[in-house]
Amino acid sequence: METAASDVYEHNPDGVSDESFESGTLGHLVIGNRGRMLDPRRTPVTVTSAETTRGMFGVQVEAFEDAGARWELPVEDVSHFQFERGAARLAPSDVEELVQAGKRFNRTIQIPASKEARAHTLRAIDKQRALIRAELRARPELRRIDVQHCIKARQGAEEAAAALQALIERAGVASLEQSFAQTYVSNPHSGEIVKGHSIVIAEMGLCPYTGKMVRDPRLFEGDGTKERRQTHIVLRLAFLQEFMALLDIATVDLYRGMAIDGALEARQPAPLIAATFSCEVAISHFESQTDVATLIRQRVPATRLYMTFLETPAMNERYHEAEAVLIGTPKNLAF
Repeated sequence: METAASDVYEHNPDGVSDESFESGTLGHLVIGNRGRMLDPRRTPVTVTSAETTRGMFGVQVEAFEDAGARWELPVEDVSHFQFERGAARLAPSDVEELVQAGKRFNRTIQIPASKEARAHTLRAIDKQRALIRAELRARPELRRIDVQHCIKARQGAEEAAAALQALIERAGVASLEQSFAQTYVSNPHSGEIVKGHSIVIAEMGLCPYTGKMVRDPRLFEGDGTKERRQTHIVLRLAFLQEFMALLDIATVDLYRGMAIDGALEARQPAPLIAATFSCEVAISHFESQTDVATLIRQRVPATRLYMTFLETPAMNERYHEAEAVLIGTPKNLAF
């Protein structure tokens, strides 16, 4: 197995040690405070907001591939950051308001996946596949895509992206596709668009949802209604299933490399799971200097593919991870 290439992810080899920082608390959520994520490369951020209506705080990423990106995160996640020693602190009354906001929203909900809903969804996917089959087969350039070459180069295929985009635009979900893909690639825990899709996937019977409750009362309004999300989910699954069938690909080998500070915990069933086609990318996570690291390979049916770097431009702009996003399967201990 090859060792990880140094250029898989940007990093700062001369970063400041943790001794110059202190553990993040709600009191640190002062606009302008500078801190770092507790990820292996200590991604630097600046606080941009803190609000009690939804119990969220905002940060701007200051370095690496996501430099300039703005994330919204639950206030309880401030413990996943560290801040410069001597940083400004919120007044006790403001901290208490954030404490109460966190209590209101830091609750777990469970949405089962019924067999009836699953059967209905699978029929919808088959119907969509039949509708798009002739159109995809009329694109001979799709058959010429060399998936192994794309994986080695960690670069998607413009032909696949163009084919999907045409379908997405005709279905009227182009803006939803763009916002979902960009959020998932940058930080799937930012905001709630990915959570909204995960909830709908559970309601469609594909995989149960166990996770935080919805904080934004407008999550399923406007461009993100449940009906539009269902259209997006069915179309993406149908496209990838038909595309893989066109290439005569029934299964794909995928990898996950995870680095964890602390104990390895049991994986909760998740409607959407990230993996990579590239062993090199997985190894780059595995070789992080953390307490625990795991490296897993699994052969999965192509029918589980929801989004891949092959047809998703957002997965080829900043990061080059040869990523795949799968529909979860609750009893699968790998991914």
